[in-house]
Amino acid sequence: MHMLKLKIVHIIGNLGLGGAERFVIDLCNEIARNERYELSIISLCENQDKNSFVKDIAPNVNYLSFNKKKGFSLAVLLKLTNWLKMYRPHAVHSHLNSSEYLTLYRLFNNQTVFYHTIHNVAEVECTGYFLKHFRKLHYWMNRVIPVTISKNASRTYKEYYNLSNDVLIENGRPPLKITESYQDIFHQYKSTDKEFLLVHVGRISAEKNQLMLIRAVQAFNAKEDKKCRLLIIGEVHDEKLFRHLKIQADGDDLVEFLGGRSNVADYLSIADGFCLPSVFEGMPITIIESLSLGCIPICTPIGALTLMIEDGVTGFLSEDLSVRSYCDAIKRAVYSRDRKMIKQNAITEFQNKYHIEISAKRHLKTYISMLSHAERKEDASVLLLYPSKFKRNDKVY
Repeated sequence: MHMLKLKIVHIIGNLGLGGAERFVIDLCNEIARNERYELSIISLCENQDKNSFVKDIAPNVNYLSFNKKKGFSLAVLLKLTNWLKMYRPHAVHSHLNSSEYLTLYRLFNNQTVFYHTIHNVAEVECTGYFLKHFRKLHYWMNRVIPVTISKNASRTYKEYYNLSNDVLIENGRPPLKITESYQDIFHQYKSTDKEFLLVHVGRISAEKNQLMLIRAVQAFNAKEDKKCRLLIIGEVHDEKLFRHLKIQADGDDLVEFLGGRSNVADYLSIADGFCLPSVFEGMPITIIESLSLGCIPICTPIGALTLMIEDGVTGFLSEDLSVRSYCDAIKRAVYSRDRKMIKQNAITEFQNKYHIEISAKRHLKTYISMLSHAERKEDASVLLLYPSKFKRNDKVY
């Protein structure tokens, strides 16, 4: 007998080295482990292997790129619409700036359930009067189900759109694996314990607050005998800011810019602390990665970070966004006598809250629940008879 499969399509602008892009692939890979689900990832833009996560897509996940260039493309919108009409997915889930490319398909389709994940605080994720109200209309009509990734993001959605119909599903990651480069990186940076190794992972942009981070590390090193080495990993999104950062770090051998890296696990595995001094965040994948490896987070007290990190228990939070305050947080991390306990607490927090299997289970529950109200509810009824089976720690859920 032919087995009904739930067809799920995730659409994103590109698969560059960012947190949302990483999460989309992890989520699809995890759900696709169960043969009852057919997963597809569509990237609107072209991707180069060395600057993207494309190579990490599992063999049983379909991947398609429309190779869109910069700017809006009517041709890509029409191609995507035609592809979806032929494929007839049960659920289409958009991310970041891809939602509007589904406008035409949504107009003439009542059998597909649409979702959009808000990966940041709502007012940052969707700017501009027209775009805000265009999306709000779809959310208000329940034509698109808004998915938020943290309690803070959910609060900003309610305040920004004056709606309260979002579905909260926290991000997740599978356990990270080191690569063949680990040994070389270890010998380069951890052959001795003379320095406290700090790693920052994030695109070079104003909201990531790297200038404050560099100044805080330099302030610490200027006062303390124990020195911190800072490795900054991330692609440059703001060239002017990057030039300013290089001027600030000029002549400082303890600050290094490494550019984008796909082997972040190698660096987090050897680091003593993970720095995230952001001005705003949704639910950063990088924090989840650091928790999974027991790399102690040192963060500013903003957004979801205050919910994810308990000061002195699973990491350290600065009192505010100033250089002085963040320098003090670094100092507490460096001289803490509880670092071993905090590392273990971080790993436990990851396993209990942020494992990708937890997020996958919640996404599937939402897909099937919403599908039961759509015109293809008979498909959902069949799927509900055969619940998903993922094994974790020898338990089936």
